[in-house]
Amino acid sequence: MKSRILVYGVDGFMGALVSRAAMRAGLSHVAGGRAIAGVAQHAAALAKEAKGGMPPAEPRTFTLGNAERIAAQLDDVGVLVNCATLEGDDMRSLVVSCIATGTHLIDLSAGRAHVAALAGFDEAAQKAKTMLMAGAGFDFAAADAVAVRLAQILPGARAVSLAVKQGHRTMEEAARLVAAMREEGEMLKNGQFVPARAGERTIEVDFDAGPEKAWLAPWRGEAMAARHRGIYSTVEAYEALPEKAARALEPGTMAHRLFRRGWGLKRLERRLSNGRLNPSAADLKNGRAFVWGEARHPDGRIRRARLETPEPHVYSAEAAILLARRVLAGGAKPGYQLPSAVAGAALVEEIQGVAWHEILECADETAAEDGRPVAPGAEPERV
Repeated sequence: MKSRILVYGVDGFMGALVSRAAMRAGLSHVAGGRAIAGVAQHAAALAKEAKGGMPPAEPRTFTLGNAERIAAQLDDVGVLVNCATLEGDDMRSLVVSCIATGTHLIDLSAGRAHVAALAGFDEAAQKAKTMLMAGAGFDFAAADAVAVRLAQILPGARAVSLAVKQGHRTMEEAARLVAAMREEGEMLKNGQFVPARAGERTIEVDFDAGPEKAWLAPWRGEAMAARHRGIYSTVEAYEALPEKAARALEPGTMAHRLFRRGWGLKRLERRLSNGRLNPSAADLKNGRAFVWGEARHPDGRIRRARLETPEPHVYSAEAAILLARRVLAGGAKPGYQLPSAVAGAALVEEIQGVAWHEILECADETAAEDGRPVAPGAEPERV
């Protein structure tokens, strides 16, 4: 059995962060990427940072787009953790090569289209006894952990609402957010996809600092993932947005009209990111993020909880390595999988700085009073 981890994208910020997390965990791994200079520089920096007993990282450079060329780089790799932002032929070639070589793929990206792309290879991956996973980072894995734990607290729950609050975004993340806010997406209702637009509904959520408005976020991947491997038949996803982004979603405002016409998008991206290419060291150390969840049972019972995590990039790096270790230890399940199917409660309990809060005072509210649908169905799967 192949037993090496390859972290792809170390020539970028997130890949370098995951690679450092692997080193701190004592994992000998391959540090891969597209740019020869970037990969070599990262491997050299890691060698200098390594303390006694910490394993080195082997630099390995290869581009994507050609499945055969990629496959030649995966002969000794058991798990590939992809931290690069991939689309189209690059994503497809990576998935095809992983399936061909029996290399399990853990991908940090979690957008709706990305989840759908990986889930589309489910049957082929099952036949090859290979695991494909999207959303290994905070943006999906933390929400997935909340949804699964709520289902364990409230067996038989068939509907869930999730709301995410994170800190400052980088320029790349801000650009993705602005683009996603302009697209039509969908939510999952009674097992069927229902068209939805960003911000067409809002809810009030207490992320531990009083009520805040969270906006419907149909660009997120939770609904798409639930359709393939999830517990719930009704899924709604929300995000607490910075004021500048929220104004662009307010119907009837000048900001909304300009946003829909595509005017001032680059300016909005700069405002959301404050021109930052990457988080600062202070951000990584002090930042916090939250996921709020509400599960609803057909009989009207409700359970709510809140997950508090370290800064999203930090949580993502730790979660990705935790998942890779679980897979190497035999925890991989063939086909497209959710993070909770591999790591379960570890996504809450085994990452330093994570806190779980059950909101018990909401248990007596009913689904009818809440005004959101609950579809009957089978008992949820157990993790």
